[in-house]
Amino acid sequence: MEQTSSLNKVLKVVFVVNLVVLNVLVGYLVYKSQIQNSKIQINPNNQNPIIKTETVDICGPDCQKYIDASLKSQIPSSKSTPTPISTKVVYQQTPAKKVRTVTYVPIPGTGSTMNNVWTDLAGTDFYFNTADYPGLIEVSFEANVKLINGNGIAYFQLADITHGIGVQGSDLQTSAQTSTSVSSGKISFWAGKNLIRVQAKSLTADTAVFDGGRLKVVVEN
Repeated sequence: MEQTSSLNKVLKVVFVVNLVVLNVLVGYLVYKSQIQNSKIQINPNNQNPIIKTETVDICGPDCQKYIDASLKSQIPSSKSTPTPISTKVVYQQTPAKKVRTVTYVPIPGTGSTMNNVWTDLAGTDFYFNTADYPGLIEVSFEANVKLINGNGIAYFQLADITHGIGVQGSDLQTSAQTSTSVSSGKISFWAGKNLIRVQAKSLTADTAVFDGGRLKVVVEN
């Protein structure tokens, strides 16, 4: 009887130990199933099992918030880096100063008349074209003239023979008995190459004399 009782005690102890071990094993398997799920596939070529492991994130919302906050604290703030300011340098170029020059165009010939109407003075013809003078500012008529044997006035002008008109602003006059240099104001030529001629007249039937002249041409470039 004593042997039977001892055997029963041993069996009970073994049973309890096995039960504890079984519970521990089951708990471990349950824990592992929460950590990772294993999938087994059979390779059709060699029929060997291929185990693929999928990791399951068991970090909860609070855990994830903590991780995100830690990562953000490691990123430098954009406010700490100053934005570079671009500077635009403007260079002002001083325009080149224009230079004004004077050119003289001689008028050929001399002549005289006693007529009291505009009379052509032979030998005083010349051509003039404003396009030959880039940067043209103004043109004036200068001449040496006089009135012989009288107390009246001698008149002179340039005539545009091409257009049959007097050149505007080219009128000169004198009452001097000796050759005197006189000048007109600014005169205006029509565009193009025009034939120009000197004309003269004397209202008192005295002799108006043209002793020579020139054009003063002012350009600026």
